[in-house]
Amino acid sequence: MGWNTSVLFVKGVTADEAVDDLAITEFSGELVEADRATSALKPDALYAADPAGWAQVWNPRMDVVMGWEPTGPVDALVVFFSSVSSTYGFSLFTGGERTRHYVYAEGAVVEDEGTPLPVEAEVALPSWGPDEDFLWSIITAVTSLRYDGNVRYRVYPV
Repeated sequence: MGWNTSVLFVKGVTADEAVDDLAITEFSGELVEADRATSALKPDALYAADPAGWAQVWNPRMDVVMGWEPTGPVDALVVFFSSVSSTYGFSLFTGGERTRHYVYAEGAVVEDEGTPLPVEAEVALPSWGPDEDFLWSIITAVTSLRYDGNVRYRVYPV
């Protein structure tokens, strides 16, 4: 099964603050497991948690997180996975400025701005190009986070 979702990581804020920045403020009161939050099983919600100093907001429909821009001097990472269309990408913001942006779609690099991160040269890519493992390497290098099935996510209907 491939990943088809997007996620925003913001350093030093709570899950509620990260969602508020997306103009979504109504926490439903529901908590869900990581596999539900990171998948498209219920795409009409955002899923947020804040383990280890990085808020993360998962957006399975990929319509809210993708256009996110910082409003202040924050460190953040926006990542999107679309295995259906073989499209993968990320934008890294350092101190509120976009310092790296990379998009790979259907066999070709379509956007490549900023200095590549050291981890990009370290990841062994499959013959078809960047994939979920590549993006998780980026996520881990930037945030020190790995996929954790034990994290519980707050549900914010959209």
